[in-house]
Amino acid sequence: MDLFARRPAPILAPSPDVSWASGAVFNPGAALSDDGTLRLLARGVPAGYTRVAVDSPDRTEADFLYDNYVSRLGLATRQPDGSFRLDAEPFLTPGSNVDRYGVEDARITRLGDRFYITYTVLAEPAHCADAGVGIGLASTTDWETVEVHGRIGPAVRDKDAALFPGRVGGRIAMFHRIVPDMQVVFFEDEEQLRQPGAAFWEAHLARLDDHVVMRPRERWEEKKIGVGPPPIETPGGWLVVYHGADADHVYRAGLALLDLDDPRQVIARTRRPVLEPTYDYEIEGDVPNVVFPQGAVVEDGQLRLYYGAADTAIGEATAPLADVLALLHEERGHGHVARVHLDFRGHVDEPRDLGGASAVPVERLHGGRPVLEPVAEHAWESRVVLNPAAVLVDDADELEALMETWALGEADRATLREAGGACVMLYRAQGSAYPRETAYGAHVASALGLAVLTPDLRLVRRWAEPVIAPEAPFHDLGVEDARCTRVGDTYYLHYTGYTSADLPDPSMAGRVQLCLATTRDFVTWDLHGPIEGDPGSGLGQAVNATDDKNGALFPEPVGGSWYLWHRPMQGDRPMTMHLAEADHPDGPWRSRGAVLSSYRFADQATSWVGAAGPPVALGDGEFLAVYHQGHFSFDGRRLYNLSAALVAPAEPDPVLARIEPLLLPEGDAERVGDADLGVDDVVFSCANYVVGGDLVVPYAGADSRIFGARLRLGALVDTLRQRAEAHA
Repeated sequence: MDLFARRPAPILAPSPDVSWASGAVFNPGAALSDDGTLRLLARGVPAGYTRVAVDSPDRTEADFLYDNYVSRLGLATRQPDGSFRLDAEPFLTPGSNVDRYGVEDARITRLGDRFYITYTVLAEPAHCADAGVGIGLASTTDWETVEVHGRIGPAVRDKDAALFPGRVGGRIAMFHRIVPDMQVVFFEDEEQLRQPGAAFWEAHLARLDDHVVMRPRERWEEKKIGVGPPPIETPGGWLVVYHGADADHVYRAGLALLDLDDPRQVIARTRRPVLEPTYDYEIEGDVPNVVFPQGAVVEDGQLRLYYGAADTAIGEATAPLADVLALLHEERGHGHVARVHLDFRGHVDEPRDLGGASAVPVERLHGGRPVLEPVAEHAWESRVVLNPAAVLVDDADELEALMETWALGEADRATLREAGGACVMLYRAQGSAYPRETAYGAHVASALGLAVLTPDLRLVRRWAEPVIAPEAPFHDLGVEDARCTRVGDTYYLHYTGYTSADLPDPSMAGRVQLCLATTRDFVTWDLHGPIEGDPGSGLGQAVNATDDKNGALFPEPVGGSWYLWHRPMQGDRPMTMHLAEADHPDGPWRSRGAVLSSYRFADQATSWVGAAGPPVALGDGEFLAVYHQGHFSFDGRRLYNLSAALVAPAEPDPVLARIEPLLLPEGDAERVGDADLGVDDVVFSCANYVVGGDLVVPYAGADSRIFGARLRLGALVDTLRQRAEAHA
């Protein structure tokens, strides 16, 4: 599903009744006044121009030019019915030697009570001398009169200028674009902005590389990039929409998030475009295959983009701002995963095929039907249930004691006795309960529910209320994705605590950290809060030093040491599985660093990994570890699958062998999730246990319902051992 919704027809097209926009009207800036009036300042060209082909392959603009083509800037005002009406006369017209061949591509930024307009001025036709194309500045307070400040940019070809809407470090900041990169420049005050002077620009150009914010990186933007609308200040950083052109001169748009204090620091950036030519009016026009956003406003939580389409018309694209920021939050976590991975023996890993059958047969239990679904009558779990922890209780005495504590009826007790034990499941759930407000908008916090099933995952009893609710400060935004490990007579539950407490800066909606809770009966819990990492020892980054999740405790020590999987989301080797070591299962945890990252797949732009359930002890210091892999495809779609590895945590190279993938999403139930809270194309597990020679894996499908799978443990381990021997 596309992030931005667009219309199949433009919102503004050339009008024979409006002379200045009778040939083309496109590339609008946007300004929202305090009274709710929305104005677009669009580039318009009168009819009567002709197109001329150009042979030069080195041009940074189009492969053809126009004769008798001079742009104006004119206003279009939003009407009560949502349509836009063009003014009869242009707002800003060429009127001096610096802009006699046109004024183009306005961006509008409000500073105080004044709207500043940055735009492109042409002292000569666009295809002539580079020095003839530069940055102009004008301003207005009432949108009836305009003050033209003239050309303010350097004496080189420079375009795509946009002012920041707030000061950065006390200074006025402005994006600009000297091909092919995006740069930023700082002015001390409005006086210097209006008249920077030649010496100012000479000093800036002498160290131009120091001012680069972003360079072309992906194939869709390889020719050049430039800012779209002025950046939007969010608590998490400056939200930037930018355009990129490829080698075939197709224009698309991407997103980035920049540091509030130093916009040269890129927090996140989309690898795939979020807008590209799709509709006929975006594909066919004066310059075909162009979407060129220049205006943006935020209204009622919606980000509205206004863009030029094929240099002929204007389109509108809308998306919830929270979804835009959430995408960038994902990119923040995944953006630094290496595209070329060195596998566990250090050999360059050639791209693989993610599809195909698993090396070990996997059976979906109960014909692939869910074993646990949302309950509409329970507000806390009315929408989705997912990502369950699960442990097998098969000791007869313990089972009897637990059934007594749980006050199970005699029929339920008989069912569990006959089945040979109980699967105790602690699952994540969301509904309408526990609403929260974050910097990204409204959020519903997750809670953990309790259910008891037979070992083959037939439901016996389900509790009507959560056993861990999102009420403690260290998990007030959510109790998520638990893994449960038995240590003696105590069950250790490591889970992701999503919290709004102690945020490094107010830009963040929240942060995630690994938390611990313990129990003996699964109903009453001791909450220990975030687990402790030791920053002064070990390799790599400490546990919980950054956003951290996917914690899974190994079930027994090796050589006197306990081990824990965790997966940092930033910092050194993010989105890979890190190993930590401790003298006690309570910690503190010493980092062993990253030990397992995803293979590279030919059909995926990037991939990452994280622990599934706690590893299964195999003896002699070896364990079977099931883990998940996440992927972003080249068209921006997400996919999660399960994989498996043979690991020896005490060894210098802990990962001995692996199988990728083990289980891929199949069928609608795993490929299509809840419309608001689900995630399509996901199988995700936080649990596994062994029953009668089978490995049982409860898992979530599409972040919406819980399913089960099983496979022969011996076959899986044998296959992994064979692979380990082959690599020895």
